[in-house]
Amino acid sequence: MSRSYRVFGILLLVVASLLVAASPAAASTGAIGKDFTLPAVTRTTYSISGTVRVNSTSAAVSGVEVSAASTSASGPFTYGSALTKASGLYTISSLLPGSYTLRFDPPRTTNLQHGYRTATAPTYFSAKTPVVVTITTASLTGKDIRLLHGFEISGKATRSNGTTAIPMLPVNADGASGSDGTTTDSAGNYTLMGLSPGSYEVSFGHDPTASNQTGCWYSAVASKFSATCVSHTAVAISAANVTGISPKIPNGLEITGYLKTRDASPLPVADAAVFANGPEHEWAYSDATGKYTITGLNPGSYQILANGPYNTRFVSGYYNATGPYFWGRLTAWASPVTISSAITTLPIIKPPSGYFIKGKITNISGTGLSSVFVESLGGAGSPYENPGNFTDSSGNYSIGPLSANQSYKIHAITTYSSDPSVMPGWYLSSPPNNFTAAASSALSLLMTGDKNAINMRLPVGAAISGTVTITGGGACGNCTVYAFDATGVQVEQTSTTLSGAYTLSGLPAGSYRVEAWSMDPAIDATHVRIITEGFYKSGAAPHFSATLAGATAIAVTP
Repeated sequence: MSRSYRVFGILLLVVASLLVAASPAAASTGAIGKDFTLPAVTRTTYSISGTVRVNSTSAAVSGVEVSAASTSASGPFTYGSALTKASGLYTISSLLPGSYTLRFDPPRTTNLQHGYRTATAPTYFSAKTPVVVTITTASLTGKDIRLLHGFEISGKATRSNGTTAIPMLPVNADGASGSDGTTTDSAGNYTLMGLSPGSYEVSFGHDPTASNQTGCWYSAVASKFSATCVSHTAVAISAANVTGISPKIPNGLEITGYLKTRDASPLPVADAAVFANGPEHEWAYSDATGKYTITGLNPGSYQILANGPYNTRFVSGYYNATGPYFWGRLTAWASPVTISSAITTLPIIKPPSGYFIKGKITNISGTGLSSVFVESLGGAGSPYENPGNFTDSSGNYSIGPLSANQSYKIHAITTYSSDPSVMPGWYLSSPPNNFTAAASSALSLLMTGDKNAINMRLPVGAAISGTVTITGGGACGNCTVYAFDATGVQVEQTSTTLSGAYTLSGLPAGSYRVEAWSMDPAIDATHVRIITEGFYKSGAAPHFSATLAGATAIAVTP
């Protein structure tokens, strides 16, 4: 199963919040003794070693990163890397049998080419075409290589006048034969090193103040520069260094304007973050007068998004060309701003004031719960569809600002709660708990003003507990255990103790399948014990299923 669904950030929490309405297949107050054993196999591992030297001098090269990547298998222990020592020797250990390619990346200061090991003596070097080496029943030694001296691309980056240097400008060369990156010095000079023969796209980024346009070397124009790398001239290296790649880079364009309130006497909105999204993605804060200036832009069309300062009533939204407020809540309402001149000034953007939802999250006894994530679901199409916040040490939360005349449902997510035994759930105006486990039953709050005292008392949820062992009787300590709902989506996770014990708590009524996964297989010099992830399955020992479909559903209710 993919590891991607296990990313436990806020986005995943939002997805998990939709799962609480599942109906249990049967009812119990909890489930204990859900023990199972994960298969584990001990496999012999091997190493690949050799020496890296300079072809022209036979000198050993230290600090070369040597990488071995399997071409015949995937998963742990089919990739490894090592740095060469002062003697040029490298050893990549803990590799399973299979076929591997070897890549060599020397330190930039050596000006040696990057590339692969081949079967062609005496250098065994190719910039692009590796030849596999195969591990069967023994480690591989003598996988030596001689690296060739690299070629250089050099030049000077200046402003449009051709004389004013641009220091600390990122410069990169990318091609099928390799790549390199550097920055210009105080005089605007740069040298790209360690390049193999081939064609390269040479690109130029922003200096630290983002004062210049970004783009590529383009010899078809007088400036030798194109702000869009779709138009660029490849720099070809055959058998000599290339010099004189010296563009005249225009200053970046600017979008500027003001943010103010909609009062009869408008007030400035300071510390708002204003973004220009288009060919470039740049942003700036508004100052005390409400003025913002976004610099370093290339010609093109942009959307302007203004995000309000924290804990203010500024509602985030987009620049819209229609007055008198020049603001739109939805992305679809954003007016494109096409720029070509040095400075483009927009009309004053006047966002509306929004409202807040505030309350307190406690357990049934009224004790405040910290670190509960409370989110507002609704307001479809707004720049931030589901704003939310964590409760403080007393269980208090504040969400906003939210757009007027939009409806939201309030959901409490307990993954990080100070009391993991409580259930996640939704706000429902039904004292004393104001709680429902079903999203369909939640109350929609229409934002015609601030909503205070939106309090919830979270009941204790059901729990599933047991012990995870591995083949041979050892405990699966510090393993991760997951609960999946009836649709196969992750609802909860926990870690086992050193003895392999786990408890998945705070579960709403439903039917769950339990999986365990070990991130830390045991490794020694020549062996690895690989633990297979899998699911609890009732019946005969080892109570294990390799698939979600084969797992036993465990029905619980609080």
